[in-house]
Amino acid sequence: MDCILDQVVNLYKPSGPTSFSMVLAVKRILGVKKAGHIGTLDPMAEGILPICLNQSTRIIQFLSPLSKHYQCTMTLGTATDTQDSTGQTLFEGDPSEVTETQVRDLLTSFIGEQKQIPPMYSAKKSNGIPLYKLARNGITIERKPASVNFYSIDFINMDENRVEFEVHCSAGTYIRTLCHDIGQKLGCGAHMSRLTRKRVGAFAQDSSITLEDLEIASKSGNLAGVLFPVEKALQFLPEIRVSDDFVELIANGNALPKFSLKACPKEFKSGMMMRVCNGSDKVLAILESLVDQEQFSRLASKDIAFKLKRVLI
Repeated sequence: MDCILDQVVNLYKPSGPTSFSMVLAVKRILGVKKAGHIGTLDPMAEGILPICLNQSTRIIQFLSPLSKHYQCTMTLGTATDTQDSTGQTLFEGDPSEVTETQVRDLLTSFIGEQKQIPPMYSAKKSNGIPLYKLARNGITIERKPASVNFYSIDFINMDENRVEFEVHCSAGTYIRTLCHDIGQKLGCGAHMSRLTRKRVGAFAQDSSITLEDLEIASKSGNLAGVLFPVEKALQFLPEIRVSDDFVELIANGNALPKFSLKACPKEFKSGMMMRVCNGSDKVLAILESLVDQEQFSRLASKDIAFKLKRVLI
């Protein structure tokens, strides 16, 4: 993956466009055939939308499960059918008696593993049909609660009926559902009125670029200065190193015997994903460990300890 157009755009999506339309715009600007985003942002949301180009689309499946960081504005007093400010009002309550202490305590109570019912206005599918398409036709179906994790929820400010807070959560978490659930517990209703995604893995807001920035960089020949290498995007994965003699073996999709490894993490578990590099720090593949480090130490030199999940060369 040496080609510039096999890297990743750390794109900043404004409020308004869909995530899909941003991918189409990136493909048009760069003239690439393949591109895919990591983690859908609702049209009203803004912030980080990493877009993988060409060969780097192979790593989307490993980046999508990464946790996300958001800043949210929640408006108390109104619940909507979409759980955000774009929907129709379902309920109105009086938030005038809600105190900052109540809000702080409620936010804290949601930290940790939670069961969250996906909203009808979402991209989740039922029998292959996105829920939002059913909702637009007036159809509501039962949804099973999904396990999500709020690693942290930090209160920022409360101004009348508007509350600002930051969230670090697992992939697949709906912040607008969190707002809706808080409104229910307070008894006055609530919805999400603004959402900004600030970080996804190595992709942060301060290193993001707009479509306009991308177009300027493309025309000026400075794409290398604004795109993310695959190596940087995958830094969160533990690293295994192999000698150059085994690069061809990997390229052909063959599993690696124990003796092919020059270095591996001191601690690892069965099922853990790892990146495979050689002396040049180039990521050759992503593999899955079949054993933990204790079992690995007892393997014979020709035994297979890892299976390839994705070849990147």
